[in-house]
Amino acid sequence: MNCTNCGAAMRPVGNRSYFRCPYCETSEFPEETADGVAVIGEDSEFDCPVCGKRLAAASIDGQAVCYCAACRGFLTENATFGEIVRKRRAESGSVSPVCEPFVTEELRRRIACPSCQRRMDAHPYHAGGNAVIDTCDRCRLVWLDAGELTVIVRYPARQTVV
Repeated sequence: MNCTNCGAAMRPVGNRSYFRCPYCETSEFPEETADGVAVIGEDSEFDCPVCGKRLAAASIDGQAVCYCAACRGFLTENATFGEIVRKRRAESGSVSPVCEPFVTEELRRRIACPSCQRRMDAHPYHAGGNAVIDTCDRCRLVWLDAGELTVIVRYPARQTVV
């Protein structure tokens, strides 16, 4: 995203969902989607694994993601996804989860990793939440369809017994 005032490349501000020009200090506040995605406006290096359109550089709570404006899904690294979920759950407090089963057909979907082009693994998100996510263990990437982040955040993290 370029500054509307001077044309310089804008930079994200800390872990916030807005950007500031390092030269003239102009701030830009992109409009967020329902999942909290703020699109920067620049193309990323990846194409959408679902619809094939170019993904845009974006952020969720100040964390870098790649977003598809057409199907509204997003791609991010495993560690970044974990930070987003942790922060969102902390902010939402204790919310009663809505028990809606996921559609089992989602487990049969086959999409290619935008990085290595190999098939991503479709599986239920095992850290709480009732959504099917797609992951590439080789590239350490996660793909979420529109609304899946909201579903995952509604559920508390599963506790492991040691």
